[in-house]
Amino acid sequence: MLSTQKIPLYETRKAVCLPLSKKIELGYVAPEAWSNFDTCRRQLSWYEASEFSGRYLLISETNINRYGLDINPSTIISKIDFKPPYLPESNNGKIRQLAERDSFQRVCPAEFKDIASMGEDMQSRWLKIMGIRGITYGDLFVFHCANHANFIEPDYFIDSEEGPIPYSIGKTKQVCSACLQFFNIIGGHFRKKIVVPCPGAVLFAGMAVNQHYQVETANLFPTA
Repeated sequence: MLSTQKIPLYETRKAVCLPLSKKIELGYVAPEAWSNFDTCRRQLSWYEASEFSGRYLLISETNINRYGLDINPSTIISKIDFKPPYLPESNNGKIRQLAERDSFQRVCPAEFKDIASMGEDMQSRWLKIMGIRGITYGDLFVFHCANHANFIEPDYFIDSEEGPIPYSIGKTKQVCSACLQFFNIIGGHFRKKIVVPCPGAVLFAGMAVNQHYQVETANLFPTA
């Protein structure tokens, strides 16, 4: 149908967050793309472990109904003005407590935890690509885990009539694979989330550094 309307459809072959760019009107992520990009392969192992494994992801820069497709959006992403009311202090052990929480450890893929498989050279290369300095990959990884954990069983959230709204617990340089929150692979059981883009989403998709985005769960994909 899209081909008959001559609508350009972009397929990402590397970073799965690329179709979030404002420059791409309509894009999609094929199932194999989640493991094609070395820089993000380990981080995106969550996709294979999720209910979305094997499904295509279609991303539209505007309301997808304008194309006449007989589908409803799963999530709606929009910029918002937001200041986190509370954030964990880096030296009080809270970040490690979140990272070690049972609710996170139970669902976290073994491949995601295996940072040793990257090797020190790859870890250094990743930090360089993302423009991160002054921290070891191992220490940063604990923060990555804690941030994901807060979207599973949140300690940092705001109350609303629709239930708790968890939010990112750090700035762009401190979080990783924000696409997992943007695409509801992590945190999809919440009606809304507030997400800060990771360095990759800034680098590859042109999202704004330290900007907060609301991710509203509009309609989950069917599981059958």
